[in-house]
Amino acid sequence: MESDMIKQRVQQHFGAAAQSYVTSASHARGDDLARMVALAQPQGHEDVLDIATGGGHTALAFASHVHSVVATDLTPAMLAAAEAFVRGQGAANVRFELADAEALPFGNASFDMVTTRIAPHHFPNPAQYVREVARVLRPGGQFVLNDNMAPEDAELDAFMNRFEQWRDPSHVRAYRLSEWHGWIEAAGLVLTHADPLATKSFAFGPWVERMQMPAAERAALEQWLAAAPEACRRAFHMRVVDGRIESIATMYAILVAQKPAATQLSSSDTV
Repeated sequence: MESDMIKQRVQQHFGAAAQSYVTSASHARGDDLARMVALAQPQGHEDVLDIATGGGHTALAFASHVHSVVATDLTPAMLAAAEAFVRGQGAANVRFELADAEALPFGNASFDMVTTRIAPHHFPNPAQYVREVARVLRPGGQFVLNDNMAPEDAELDAFMNRFEQWRDPSHVRAYRLSEWHGWIEAAGLVLTHADPLATKSFAFGPWVERMQMPAAERAALEQWLAAAPEACRRAFHMRVVDGRIESIATMYAILVAQKPAATQLSSSDTV
């Protein structure tokens, strides 16, 4: 199946590059981590599930604010690297489990909060992922999503996903905010907060080096980006000097959704 092949590519890529994601500045630091915690407003008693934990940065950011965190990832090497990093930071209330975001190995209503950061653009079936989030959330629980987002404009959407797939073969698609709104609503969750699209800028060299791109592919991508239409160059804040890409920006947003409380579910069922 195509979905299985995509997940195998994800495992191959992240298995080979696991440590680079732990040390990646754009993953390890950033105002978005603190903002996720601030928007979630944890009270200290929550059991949290961090899906596709990557380098473990989100799990670590929440660990000191909640009762427990279960950090999952599809890739064994990535999970091992994340565990070593988080344990090294002294977080004792985080445990690690191998799991597929679209088929979670947890019972219904197991968590008070589910988080995912900079990962769903690798998921082949995001609607199924959101259904799984809704299933494992307890009534009243929160879903905090932070990911790269494609513009609503079709040309810019196609352009962004073209360069992301070129740079990273495990990239499936950056989805649009409107798509996430639809999947969240269809899963029975209520959107309570949506940040406007924000941009994050990357120095071109480290951005492609993290993907271990062959030199010829890197040069071809750089040439293609430098020749992009002006509208695309403006939208992605490309800085081009003497035909070389110095930096490029992508878009992201943080969404928060809630699973209706049990009383709300009961009353809606009787309508």
